[in-house]
Amino acid sequence: CVAMHPFLESRMAEMACLAVTPEFRRAGIGERLMQHITERARVAGFKELFVLTTRTQHWFRERGFREVLPEELPERK
Repeated sequence: CVAMHPFLESRMAEMACLAVTPEFRRAGIGERLMQHITERARVAGFKELFVLTTRTQHWFRERGFREVLPEELPERK
């Protein structure tokens, strides 16, 4: 499963709750879910998509995400 939370005032969206059941973790499901949300964010006109994580930073970095300062996130976040 995956969710997208919009932050309209900053034209940013958060990819949240990306989870894949253990028996499907090596099947590319996470990659497809990420691509789906990335495309939805692009079509909706968001300028940036971000994710908050404490355990899987490497997975997101390998897919083009970068670490940012808290000040770069939407003010409400």
